[in-house]
Amino acid sequence: MAQFQFTRLTEHGAQRTSCLAQAMGNKSLANQTWLFVSPHDDDLCIGAGLFMQAAIREGATVHALIVTDGCMGYCRIEDRDQIIQIRREETYQSFAVLGIPESQVHYIGYPDGGLVPYIGRRRAQSGEDDIAGYIGLQNALTYHLRQIRPTRVYVPTHTDLHPDHRITHSELMISVFHAAGAIWPELGKPLDETPSVGELAVYCDFVDLPNLEIIGDAEVFQTKLDSIAVYKSQIQIERLVDSLRRAGPYEYVRESEFRLFTPDTYKPFFATYTVAEGGKSS
Repeated sequence: MAQFQFTRLTEHGAQRTSCLAQAMGNKSLANQTWLFVSPHDDDLCIGAGLFMQAAIREGATVHALIVTDGCMGYCRIEDRDQIIQIRREETYQSFAVLGIPESQVHYIGYPDGGLVPYIGRRRAQSGEDDIAGYIGLQNALTYHLRQIRPTRVYVPTHTDLHPDHRITHSELMISVFHAAGAIWPELGKPLDETPSVGELAVYCDFVDLPNLEIIGDAEVFQTKLDSIAVYKSQIQIERLVDSLRRAGPYEYVRESEFRLFTPDTYKPFFATYTVAEGGKSS
């Protein structure tokens, strides 16, 4: 049976365990739904191929939501006109290798490398592929969050150089807020609770130290590599597979805090200063 090791960093130190639920502070993951939001179809198997396997093995229902259509990811001229369909077929096969069925792989399908016009939300014009009469990332992400109703949401870090990654991250964060509120009722019932959000590293580093390490054995590591290798249309991915193989079966996650502003956060900080006569601090 495949084995994992998880190390969770907390304010009290490090906790090491072979149980993902315990590492996440839960008794079980069996009733949890996890949503991995991916700017591109091959990002998740690279950044979370071990993590998704571990969650599935402990009973979590794992969904993937892919934001772009992959239209700019052709490496051969002869693939250019068919690359969207080629990558779609590769994606379903790749996620099946990890244990995620096609019914749990969802698409927004906005243009690869062209997300800027889709920031926010606006009324759809004639002929545009809308959801409830609107288009835009906040519209689509809010809709899918309310339909899937995840316990936890994961997305590549915003520090990535690719604009699609940065835009997906920022639009998801505000959409988590929208999905848990009463706004835009035509997109579905608001979430009962705001899901926790975590960041994955795909190509670039984290902005802050990650707090969860996932180590897999040879079996699950090979499964991850196999899922990446499915993307045969992405010729450059072969070099990445070699790099990942040399690095070994390690992945990292950084849990993000989704906090709203309150003056109470900063009152104690300013209260520590003493003000001398004349109004200057001392």
